[in-house]
Amino acid sequence: MPLKVYGVLKGKVHAMRASLEGNPHYHLWLKADQKNYRASINVRSMFQPAEVEYSIQLRFRHPLTRMLPTLSPGFHRLESCPGGLALDYIRYNLVEPDQFLTLPCEGPLCGADLNEVLDGVLLSAMHDPEAWIYVYGEPWEAHGTDRVFRFYPSLGMHDIHMNQGNGPNHYEQDGIWQDGAVFIHHPGSNLWKAIFLKFQSQSWHTDDTTGHAVRPPKAYNGEPYPLDRNGVPRPDGMVRIIAAMVAKQDARGAERHESVTLLNACPFPVDLTGWSISNQHKQRQKLRGKLEAGEAREFRLGASVPLGDQGGIITLSNREGYKVHGVSYTAEQACRDGWRLVF
Repeated sequence: MPLKVYGVLKGKVHAMRASLEGNPHYHLWLKADQKNYRASINVRSMFQPAEVEYSIQLRFRHPLTRMLPTLSPGFHRLESCPGGLALDYIRYNLVEPDQFLTLPCEGPLCGADLNEVLDGVLLSAMHDPEAWIYVYGEPWEAHGTDRVFRFYPSLGMHDIHMNQGNGPNHYEQDGIWQDGAVFIHHPGSNLWKAIFLKFQSQSWHTDDTTGHAVRPPKAYNGEPYPLDRNGVPRPDGMVRIIAAMVAKQDARGAERHESVTLLNACPFPVDLTGWSISNQHKQRQKLRGKLEAGEAREFRLGASVPLGDQGGIITLSNREGYKVHGVSYTAEQACRDGWRLVF
């Protein structure tokens, strides 16, 4: 069963409190629409391995950033479906699995722990009076005074992490297009930052309807996939999208010239027959041919799979339908007609 209520809270950072021993959450005090909220961010799992995986992007670029500033301050309930503001780490190409790191939430490790990493990103939002923060997850309301920041009434957000591909302990919370995250926008420089979090027990490949974990096959054309830390085969990144040609919309009267360039990162040839490239509208173009080890090749896209110069996503899937790689781009990145975007 997916989250009961899902949405995004837009507000200003007022204070923060690091996770202490025995408390698995890093807390943010947000102010929005004359209300106080506490956002509780998981920095430790109740189950082993305890370290939470995180990806912090200090120059986040994605078409989502064009829509978020139009929101008014406060909480906004969202439908868990594509085409709007809802998040899906996997299907919206927000982050790739090899971008996640792990740190303990307490204690020194190369001079930092996860509390300090979050401090470094979120303090910038608190010290910039123009900055806005967007927190995705599930809202909650408790009776009485807030137990952390002592404001009244106690309102807040939790489940600010990936909410699909769970193990047996949280299987019932699985769902697609309901992932949690934190975004920070500095309007003066138009700089966006993003914080993505997931538990090590969560699978990166999930069912397109239920969000439950699925297990890819162990090998491709007889060559074994590398395994993740849970021993699950990982087709991710074996072939990568490294560039794209995006046509300007004002050239729609002329023949469109759009393409995607793929690189085979494997030490063996990869047969692309049955693979597909899809755009943000899930329009797909089937591929064929073989990429030799280390080979890069440009694939011309037909008119039925337009990329669009207002920003979008590009996804590469193998013949079994598993996502292998995905990228996103903004309208600003696509503004130079005739140039290839490099990812």
